Amino acid sequence: MGTMHPEFENPLRLDDTPLFEVVFQRIQKSPEHSIPFSEYMDVALYEGNHGYYAHPERRIVGRKGDFFTSVSVGGMFGFLLAQKIAAVRDSQFNSAEPFTVVEQGAHDGQLALDILEGLRKLGITDIEYRIVDPRPETRRWLENRFNEAGFRDSVKIVESLDEAKAGQGIFLSNELLDAFPFRRLKFDKGEWLELQVGRVGDLPVWVSRPLAPELQRYADELGRDFDDGYTTEVCPAVDSWMREAATLFDKGFWWLIDYGYESGDYFAPHRKDGTFRCYRNHQATEDPFRFPGETDITAHVNFTHVRSAAEEAGLKWYQFSDQHHFLIEAARDWLLSIEGQTSNLETEKRLRQFQTLTHPGMMGTQFKMAELSRGMA
Repeated sequence: MGTMHPEFENPLRLDDTPLFEVVFQRIQKSPEHSIPFSEYMDVALYEGNHGYYAHPERRIVGRKGDFFTSVSVGGMFGFLLAQKIAAVRDSQFNSAEPFTVVEQGAHDGQLALDILEGLRKLGITDIEYRIVDPRPETRRWLENRFNEAGFRDSVKIVESLDEAKAGQGIFLSNELLDAFPFRRLKFDKGEWLELQVGRVGDLPVWVSRPLAPELQRYADELGRDFDDGYTTEVCPAVDSWMREAATLFDKGFWWLIDYGYESGDYFAPHRKDGTFRCYRNHQATEDPFRFPGETDITAHVNFTHVRSAAEEAGLKWYQFSDQHHFLIEAARDWLLSIEGQTSNLETEKRLRQFQTLTHPGMMGTQFKMAELSRGMA
């Protein structure tokens, strides 16, 4: 028998929700009458009709939404990525062969639109942009949006990474890995246990279970030098995803932009509750059982784990930096081009956005940039 954790229970009975019905059915079918948190998270975020990410038009980011992103700051983030894409393509790839940008986790497509607009301003119209999304409804919605924006012939929206394969190009993900369903581990009396989701009455609750075999390697890597009650996250989904993503190009870069830490910081003693957070209306909580389908669930990315998975999949760990350094390098040509020019409203707007994206006290160091490569010098 596992141990119930009443301190995590919801203090109020929640309104009935179809998501709970799905979760409770899975709990009922489980021999232990509990499911891994990754399974609960997958339902809460991605269930076809009611999950948080099920309908991109309903998920508002920025001041009126649940959280801020680099994209919600304005078009400058995509503009700078377009500058970097163009520079890298011209300097490191074969100009005689087709070049493809593949984005996964495109959400409502705004970043892709900003990048495509940026490329168009540079006079570049021969790059094919492919977006990967497994949900049919989202693919149809995105197709309509790009068609209306005049990019019908530039964007191809596909169901899987396998369909997005190309000879050479750049893979891009912005805040994708932090939304991968993860498992939760808790250290208790010298042993690691898994926190799963069980049920008491009409409410889901946390339940301690012995480690499943697939989690043992992560527990072994963590060791046992932790205080009782220390809780953290591991994400086995990174390994299987990386094996698939690594096959995209014969020659290319993989740009993974997200918030996270390397292992030494990720599992620091002061992170006794892990990095797991829920966001709704710019309010952060640690209760994933309130307002399911209306609440984002996330954890920071363990970039040491990402590196290990990438290298096992045959990719090279090319460079690791933060958004501050990456975007300043990307903006070099643009900054030189406006030097000495008479200021105008558009330039001033872009400079304000640039400062928000790169300022060390704002987004500049919060977000990290992992660059992976295959076939590059």
